[in-house]
Parts: sequence; C-alpha cells; structure tokens
Amino acid sequence: MKNLRNFVVLFSIVLGAVAVNAQAALHGTFHLTRETRLGKTVLPAGKYTFTLNSAQGPVVIQSVDGKASAIAIAESIDDAAPGGSYLFITGSGAERMVRSVNLPQLGRSLIFNPISQRERETLSARASETVAVQIAKK
Repeated sequence: MKNLRNFVVLFSIVLGAVAVNAQAALHGTFHLTRETRLGKTVLPAGKYTFTLNSAQGPVVIQSVDGKASAIAIAESIDDAAPGGSYLFITGSGAERMVRSVNLPQLGRSLIFNPISQRERETLSARASETVAVQIAKK
C-alpha cells in the first residue's frame, strides 16, 4: 500500500511538472518579405509559425506551407526590450539575418547572432528592420 501511495505522489508531481511546462509554451507567427538567414538555415520569404517551450529551449519554426522549417537555439538571452514582440533583422541580400527575437511575454529577448560593437556603430548606415511577431492567445 505504501508503494502505491508513493507511486501516486510521484506520478502527481510528474504530471504537475508536465502541465506547468505545457502552459509555458509560446506560439506565434511572423511574415518574412525576403529570404533571411537564422543561424545556418536560410528561410525563404513567407509566413511562419513558431513554438518556444521555454526561453532556454530551442525555437521550432515551420513555414505555413510546410516547405521550410528550422530549429534555432539562442546564443544568449537578455531582458526584453520595449516595443512589443518582434524579430530584429539586419543586412540585405545574402547578408540578411535574424539577430534576435524580442518576447516581452517571457520578459526575454533571445539573441541568435549578437551585434558586435563595430556593427552597432555602423548599423544606421546599413539596412535593419523589425518584423512584428503575433503571439497566439491562450
């Protein structure tokens, strides 16, 4: 009887942890108007969905048409910046890349490709843009 009680307690703890993790998932969409690199992956222009189970975990990205997908892990994590949810993209042509995604819902900004001091100084002379991220309602 004691073993059964211990099993029920352990099962309840595990089930509770799974439920907490399931609630932490963040789902959203974004639209890229041009081909853009995210890490080593090149994402063609189009509409995408993403899922993030935690700020430390990978971001799973899937194109709405199912033709492109990626898994990205942030190099670093910072506090969220003001201005809502967005992708920060720099460069143009083959140099166009996602630098970060700002997620105030998690209080975090995920940095995929940090901007060097030199890049920061010349950023105003180069192409950069923010792409709105729509977060799904729970």
